[in-house]
Amino acid sequence: MRKNMEEKKEQMLAALKLPMDVCLGELVISVIGRRAVYVENYRSILFYTDERLKIQGKSCKLVILGKGLTVEYYTEEEMKVNGLIERVELEG
Repeated sequence: MRKNMEEKKEQMLAALKLPMDVCLGELVISVIGRRAVYVENYRSILFYTDERLKIQGKSCKLVILGKGLTVEYYTEEEMKVNGLIERVELEG
């Protein structure tokens, strides 16, 4: 039932030509080389060290692994992570 509802939402957004990522609250991840990651539409920071950052999205978790990770800035909707990015993973 829930899957059918999600499919209908996606079909409606596609018909209206609205951006699905924003309307459905999905994570938007932009990786800039090995030095920065921009994350949009996140819900919260779950875990943060200089080697690992775990972020809660609406339907999954984002894990950024690297060295010297720092959060340059964050707002309610987006953040920028700097450092030597080694891996970006999605969980769940």
